[in-house]
Amino acid sequence: MKTPLPRRRFLGAASLLLATPFRRLQAGDPHPPILIGQTVVESGPLASLSRQPLQGIRALVESVNAQGGIHERKLEILRADDAYDADKAAANVRRFADKGALAILMPIGTTPSVGALKAANELRIPLVGPYSGARPVARFSPYGFSLRISFEDEYRRLIEHMLPLGVNRIAFVHNDNPGARGAMEASRDILAQKGVSLLGSAAIRQDGGDAAERAAEIARLTPDAVLMCVTTEVASRFISSYKAAGGSSSFYSFSFLNGSVPLRDIGEGANGVVISQVVPFPWNTALPIVRDYQQAMRSAGIDELSHASLEGYIAARVLVEGLRRTPAKQLQPDSLKATLESMNRVDLGGFTLRFSKTLHAGSDFSELNLLRRDGRFVK
Repeated sequence: MKTPLPRRRFLGAASLLLATPFRRLQAGDPHPPILIGQTVVESGPLASLSRQPLQGIRALVESVNAQGGIHERKLEILRADDAYDADKAAANVRRFADKGALAILMPIGTTPSVGALKAANELRIPLVGPYSGARPVARFSPYGFSLRISFEDEYRRLIEHMLPLGVNRIAFVHNDNPGARGAMEASRDILAQKGVSLLGSAAIRQDGGDAAERAAEIARLTPDAVLMCVTTEVASRFISSYKAAGGSSSFYSFSFLNGSVPLRDIGEGANGVVISQVVPFPWNTALPIVRDYQQAMRSAGIDELSHASLEGYIAARVLVEGLRRTPAKQLQPDSLKATLESMNRVDLGGFTLRFSKTLHAGSDFSELNLLRRDGRFVK
């Protein structure tokens, strides 16, 4: 087993894999690596989305390889930057397939996931665990296998939590991208179905540069609550600016708000933010899958636990389970797809998976967590 790379070097080193000539099966090498492709965001204002999911994937892959791999073959991740661009993500998937990848694992974000899914369907290669619940990603796709509920379902559950509490003056803020805009539109429609009008909404640039202006606009509406579909860094800027503008609303967010460090800097402003989560509590060691995850993270030298890294770990583990269940001599993309579709009600230790030929949304799990002023989550 190779010595684990330090965290700061991992992304850069992994990205160089595509520049390395593909290690084709040679005489005397009966156990070539199992190649898995992953298109990620490593540049631009949304690059931070990738860091924590990749930590969980790295921990799982290193754990599997330390135990001898699968069918006596090590896992190898081919990774490339898509800069949050659908066409680049699709091109990355095509290159991975050309190099012999058996599957695509967890493209990061809505726009790249849409591009990656399109290419995966065209190439007939399974794509597991896209890191997005936007409508174009969550709906059924022949070769796409999702492991999270849709953004629409997340916001429906948040709204159904809020309205009985008398919280009905609701505004919405979102990153200025199609996936986040779709979440706002879905929330507006859900509220309308319940006889409530969305008080107003604001789109914030991807880099958060106009967060203060948008915060002042929303504060003037005096909402009871603000629903957010923003990255952690944008949330940090928005909440701080909102408080500075005199706003006193409560905040509710979907599951991408999962990085505690930037929110910790807000202090009191972050206290009580309600966040939808689509994986179990990463500190709940009563669950076998959480114990396995924590052990793998420790072994990889990663101290920081998070929902996002647990989601990455689970996505990689589901793919590994599919690879293990596929006979070694049949380890091809279509055989792997058939295996995944046969994994109906598989308990991974507190996270239950349900796939079939007609159901490619494998999980219905969600729960609400509270964020404390120190950046920690509580159930």
